[in-house]
Amino acid sequence: MKYRVFLDTNILLSGIFFEGNESKILDLVEINFITSEDVVEELYKVVKKKLKYLKDRSLEIALSETERALSDVIVIQRSKYLKKLKEAEYLISHKKDVPILAAVLAIKPDYFLTGDTHFFTAKVRDVISVMTAKEFLAFIKRK
Repeated sequence: MKYRVFLDTNILLSGIFFEGNESKILDLVEINFITSEDVVEELYKVVKKKLKYLKDRSLEIALSETERALSDVIVIQRSKYLKKLKEAEYLISHKKDVPILAAVLAIKPDYFLTGDTHFFTAKVRDVISVMTAKEFLAFIKRK
């Protein structure tokens, strides 16, 4: 079975630039990776902010690597999840995370991977299967 897995910004960022569970996940071939337009925008902002100390050429390479990694990820346009914003607002109090949760609710992936603790509440877990990268890798190994 090929799982549909939604990736949050922190999973993508860590998977692209660091060795660890997140990069192992991005290397999996039996997964359909999905994310949202809001996640992609946040990812590029974070890359530019965290790597601002790099010389222009190095930053270009980092942005290019981000783009390359995203080529294997289905990016859902904001218009596809706008109708889920109200439901997401009810489920999560952290405003910044509302559009991301709305996308997850609209897409209905098999799993939502994130390192953001705001998503690990009973309300959210009642409607979606949210996991950390470590939890997901352990789950995949058992299958």
